[in-house]
This record gives sequence, C-alpha cells and structure tokens, in this order.
Amino acid sequence: MKFKFIQLCSALILPITFIIILILLNTIPLPALNKYGFGGILVATIALMLTYVFVNKDGYTFKDISFYFEKKTPLRFVKGFVLGVVIATAMLAIVVSFSNLEISINKTIDITSLLIWVLAYFPLAYMEEVIFRGYAFTKITNSVGIWPAQISLAILFAWYHDFTGLTFFQQLLGPGIWALLYGVVTLKSNGIALATGLHAALNIIQALVGLKDYREGIWSLQYPQAINPELQSQTETIGVILQLCVLVVSIYLTEKYRRNRLKNECS
Repeated sequence: MKFKFIQLCSALILPITFIIILILLNTIPLPALNKYGFGGILVATIALMLTYVFVNKDGYTFKDISFYFEKKTPLRFVKGFVLGVVIATAMLAIVVSFSNLEISINKTIDITSLLIWVLAYFPLAYMEEVIFRGYAFTKITNSVGIWPAQISLAILFAWYHDFTGLTFFQQLLGPGIWALLYGVVTLKSNGIALATGLHAALNIIQALVGLKDYREGIWSLQYPQAINPELQSQTETIGVILQLCVLVVSIYLTEKYRRNRLKNECS
C-alpha cells in the first residue's frame, strides 16, 4: 500500500508542476497570447517538454505510455473529433429543445479572428491530454489501478480549470466529469489520439455558439425575453442532468473496462 501511494504521488508531480507553471504564467501580462490563441502553442510545448523530462527520469519511452504516432493515429483523432461533434451537438439540441433558449446567427462576428481563436483549441486539447491522460495517467493505471488514475487526474483536471473563475464544485461537475470520459476513451483506444479529437471537438462546438471564454461565436444562445431566475434555473437543471448522464456513462464504461482487463490478466 505504501509503495502504491508513493507511485501515485510521484506520477502526480507532473500535472501539479504544469498547473503551477500556468498559474505563474497567468501573472504575466501577455495579451497577444490570449488574443490570437498563441498561448495554446506555448502551453502545448511546455507540456511536451515536461513530459519528456519525466519520461526520461523514470526510464520510460513514449511508447511505454501509449504516446507515439502510428498509422492509425490520424484516423483515431478524426473518429474522436466526429464523436465529439455528435455529442456536443446532441447536448446543445437537448438544452435548446427543453428550455427557453434560442439559437441565432451572429451577424457581427469577425470570422477571421474567430477562426484563428478556434484553431487554438487543437493544441490546447492536445496539451491537456498529454498532461492529464499521458504519462501520469498511464503510470498510475499500471502501478496503482484504473480508478485511482481516473479519480486523481479528474480532480486535478477540475483544479486546472480554476482559471475559468468557476467554483471547484462547478469544475467537478464540468471538466471533472469530462475527464472521466476522456480517461476511459484513452484506455480503450490505447492512446490519446481519440481523446484529443473528442476533447477538441467539444471545445470547438462550444466556442462556435459563444460558450467559451466569454467570446462571441458564429451562433449565439440567448433568451427571447429578459432573463429571470426561473428560466436560468431551468436551463441550469437541464445542464446538470446532461452532465450527470455523462458521469454515469463514464463510470459504467470505466468499470466495464476494468473488469475486462482484470479478466484478461487472470486468464
């Protein structure tokens, strides 16, 4: 038990170090990085450099942590992206159908600026999967177990989103739950390509309807009349129900994978 605890803590040093670096970077005014999305490239580079250091320190290779390029990698990414588009679109359709929200085209949007900003979600999604479903996730899964990996990295993933200004409970209900889905997708596909595509698509669809970083998208979601607490509560309830559905599915798939893996190891 003591050995497993040490292994857990040593693996978590990487994502914790990365989060601390981001906290320090946020204290430096770099408007160009935020405006044009270059921050995504910067943090992705930092993530890869940190991962390389930790992988070498432990005597691993990138292949040992299922982090390498092969022929099926692009196809897995595309499959993940399509799956993400389907999930995000379906959830938006449910929210609009069961609430008073309406979706309309934003005629004043600067398409060029939006495109540059949206493209930044590709390196950002890649960076987050490298840190939270790469080295640390694989090491904890192999040395401690699947559920410790899922839970510990989901909590850190929620904490990492502290930059959004949400409460920690809201972060757990949002990014924390999605982290479980990204985790089980990584396990089942034996790599981060599928999870990266899924992750990128979910972020991009949200951005296109103005639900990311308080920026306008091609479409906008708004109430046809002045918002009141009842309408807002109704929409939030629908959102929470959808998040809980994702949680249930993620728990089911994780446990199913864990049992199948245990069965294969014992046979």
